[in-house]
Amino acid sequence: MNFAKIYGKLGKGFIHVHHLKPIATRKGKTYTLDPKKDLIPVCPNCHAMLHRTDPPMGLGELNKQMGTT
Repeated sequence: MNFAKIYGKLGKGFIHVHHLKPIATRKGKTYTLDPKKDLIPVCPNCHAMLHRTDPPMGLGELNKQMGTT
């Protein structure tokens, strides 16, 4: 989805990011976030679907669910 097409300037550059290691598993531990290694950009709908399981599924599993791999 192209948010800029739908929402104009407000949607330009909008994206969600998904933590590859869930924040909840950190349990108060301090860590240094490396955006390139620890986050993946996903659309809000895909982000919601990743979190439909506990623990959240990985992107590969979501692709299997969608039949795209």
